Amino acid sequence: MTEFCKHLWNTLTVDHRGDVYNCCLIQPAKMGSIYSEKLSDLINTPEIIRIRQKSLSGSLPCYSGCNLIDKTKNTSREYEKLPSLCTYTGFRTLYLDFGMKCNISCIMCRQRNRYKTDQTLLDADLLIRHIDFTPFENIFLQGGEPLFIDECLKLMTYLAKTRKKYSLLTNGLLINEKMAARLAKEASLVSISLNAATKTTHEKINRGSTWEQVLANIRRMRKYREKYHSNLSINGRMTITVPSLTEIPLFLQTYQELGFDTINFGYDRDSVPPFLENHPEFTAALSKEIAKVIPETDNSKIDLLRLAQLGIA
Repeated sequence: MTEFCKHLWNTLTVDHRGDVYNCCLIQPAKMGSIYSEKLSDLINTPEIIRIRQKSLSGSLPCYSGCNLIDKTKNTSREYEKLPSLCTYTGFRTLYLDFGMKCNISCIMCRQRNRYKTDQTLLDADLLIRHIDFTPFENIFLQGGEPLFIDECLKLMTYLAKTRKKYSLLTNGLLINEKMAARLAKEASLVSISLNAATKTTHEKINRGSTWEQVLANIRRMRKYREKYHSNLSINGRMTITVPSLTEIPLFLQTYQELGFDTINFGYDRDSVPPFLENHPEFTAALSKEIAKVIPETDNSKIDLLRLAQLGIA
């Protein structure tokens, strides 16, 4: 089975230090720095060409540990005749990680502590000078909390002026009336980190968040989306932790009531897989409950990849 990763040909990530990779997991190798070169000049470094060749030959070093790729799919048609050299206009997805500055402290997130010693933030003016955003159909702005970072807000303004849509990964707390109206007009996707299906568990996990405030802000975006007749999509992102495992079925059942158009999942790698492995009876019962709920929901709007990877869907 080939170890093909399409991100090597269509995705670029700039981390908070300005280092460029193909993957939002900061893999498989650094391509260069956006601070010293333009993004278009970094896509065919000798090292990344070798890595593309390894992917095509079935020996990509980061493939086995990757949970971004759906490894059940037959990708043979995707990689046939792919060149090792890429053209910049062929890239479609860009991730910009603005830094670890955040207004809350989630229990599974290490960024708040890391920010104490690494307060580096991406420079929006430099990004504007060194990145031609034209080819990208998906531009993901993330942190930390991107709406808590002035440099991200500055880039959002630039992208809006150039009529380039962006996607935002946020905890949802800072979406007041003005921001909700802005996002309804400017963004293609806002993904909200609602890491549970109930107030008690959400506030236990997203320390510093308020359940009612996040839901009110989702309603604000929906109101302005209707007012402006925009195509904004609102996604619910549940990063699974051990305390929220039992709430997965409820999240599947109620995501539309919470205000989401679509949902997807992540999981804490350090705690969730070993917990499920060490509690087989719990895992079996949870799997049965999820299997019962899924047919009762609009699962065309649900990304089940991570649940499948955990063996519970």
